[in-house]
Amino acid sequence: MPIEDILFIGGVVGAINTALLYVAKLLVESLIKHEFDEEMERVKSEWRRTDVLNPERLAAFKLLQKNLVSLRRHCEPRVATQLGSEFGPGADDLKDADYNSILGHWNELETRLDEYLIFLSGASRASFDRLRAQLWLGASMELALGSSCPGPEAIASGADRYAAIRNRISECIDAMFDDLGFACTSPPRGTKPGSRLFQRTAVQ
Repeated sequence: MPIEDILFIGGVVGAINTALLYVAKLLVESLIKHEFDEEMERVKSEWRRTDVLNPERLAAFKLLQKNLVSLRRHCEPRVATQLGSEFGPGADDLKDADYNSILGHWNELETRLDEYLIFLSGASRASFDRLRAQLWLGASMELALGSSCPGPEAIASGADRYAAIRNRISECIDAMFDDLGFACTSPPRGTKPGSRLFQRTAVQ
């Protein structure tokens, strides 16, 4: 085969390879751009959803947190009293609304949840379910303690029951902070509800 034909064939093959590489490059760039556009639309959609949900969640959080803080205040003095602590919050620190029974606090919280549960994430709902379980036990305990002859088990379990409710309340507050995109560390056990440390944790 003449050298001219060989060079011609080589040039044709080279041109085809160049064209194929160019087409492949265009396809890859188009695919990357398509994936990028889809990801940007997903992010924008998430931003829009967050912009709509967060104000509603914040409003729900403030109202639910008000109920949770009142319930926590109900529990704290009873834990301190039954443990014989001299430095825990006392009955004098309670507001009028805090004197409600566990059952009364529970009913108020459920009324609030009926209205705002739709704005809570699955994790927050699960934390409230765990709180409900402790409230059921706590309400039963208070009914037993309020009877004319409370059993020794009800008396002995009082501090642990109130402490368990208090811990579940902290979980609920932490979960709602997570819903809003904020990291939250609950105040240490025994923190006085009116203290500055507690106020930094709660939404005012």
